[in-house]
Amino acid sequence: MPMLMCVCLILCAAKVPASAQVDQKLAASYFVELAEMCGRDDGRLWGVTLCGPMALVDAATRTSSTSEPAPPEPLPAAFGFANTALDWGGRRWSTIVWTMIQRVDAPTRRRLLVHEAFHRVQPQLGLMTGGADNVHLDALDARCWLVLEWRALAAALSAPIGARATALADAAAFRGARHRLSPAAADEERRVLIIEGLAQYTGTVLAHTSREAAIADARLQLERAEKEPTFVSVFAYSTGAAYGLLLDDVSPGWPR
Repeated sequence: MPMLMCVCLILCAAKVPASAQVDQKLAASYFVELAEMCGRDDGRLWGVTLCGPMALVDAATRTSSTSEPAPPEPLPAAFGFANTALDWGGRRWSTIVWTMIQRVDAPTRRRLLVHEAFHRVQPQLGLMTGGADNVHLDALDARCWLVLEWRALAAALSAPIGARATALADAAAFRGARHRLSPAAADEERRVLIIEGLAQYTGTVLAHTSREAAIADARLQLERAEKEPTFVSVFAYSTGAAYGLLLDDVSPGWPR
């Protein structure tokens, strides 16, 4: 289950304004965006289409909008509290918190739509792993090594393909130093990178119509990640996007 973009929202008991309700027209425009991105991909990235049922839900008002006709069963209780993918009416649905998708800019929104669409197909791709706490990432030394890795990845993304060796070697060295701080670090990070890193890479690639824009987005994600108060729930997003884009250049089609 997503950890940053899919964090649970604690709702107050106060009266909810009408503006919190899902705007059906606006939601429909988001579904059109997703359909366009899925159509451009047409299954090329992972071998399966990312197009499928999605629900945008406001937990406080229990209002929703769906990309396909809703099943007769009641809306799952978990919908509206987290960005994730769950079964509803015998099918797996992506779901996004309405208040969250409204607060982000257009590039982030498109990335979020694809990210959650990928979570819907993740089980059929065999890319589901058990979660991990990754609490080691809140230790000072681990945070420092992770920031250094992110900066090395940003340098690699900024360099021509043939001039990335030093930056990539630095990233690997910083990563190795961090993993040596905790015996469980490498496995815990790997598990979350598979779940969230691959989803974020997919969203970053498909949210843009050019390779240059996707790389610029990945670099911006790395820059913003450094400012987060905790890295435990965010590290996989920017890390996965960066490594995925770098892999594209040396091993095209690697997701397949």
